[in-house]
Amino acid sequence: MIDLYEELANVAAQLDAAGIPYALVGGLAYSMWVEARATEDIDLLILPDSWPGIPALLAPLGFQELTSPLEFKALRINRLTKIQDGDALVLDFLLAEEEFADAVHQSIPLPYKDRVFRVAPVDTIIELKKRRMSAKDENDIAGLRKAKEGGNPS
Repeated sequence: MIDLYEELANVAAQLDAAGIPYALVGGLAYSMWVEARATEDIDLLILPDSWPGIPALLAPLGFQELTSPLEFKALRINRLTKIQDGDALVLDFLLAEEEFADAVHQSIPLPYKDRVFRVAPVDTIIELKKRRMSAKDENDIAGLRKAKEGGNPS
């Protein structure tokens, strides 16, 4: 079984070593800001000009580009997938166009499970979740707003 946090740590180490700025968003970011919850993928916000070198950078970790870029409400996502022992892990790179570009540079180092990860500010995660607005996103937004009011940095 693929260990989500171990994979995130390995990906983050590769990005850091290559000098590629990123910010964790999505379910894992929610887990770090609010409370642990089930999620099955890794979502990273990056600058669009960072993407071209990322597939080759992460290939040694077993990630492959198996799909074309995805377009969602003015948001482009490039996806890498790792398949290991019958399990698959999706690694989504959200390309931070103008609206979210600052969030990549304003990521906040947060300790989680004996590691430190660069996580997007709460307001950025909320704005990204508003674009999809599933029932889970609505609940996540409520939890993120509560965490923000409780004094977590954003």
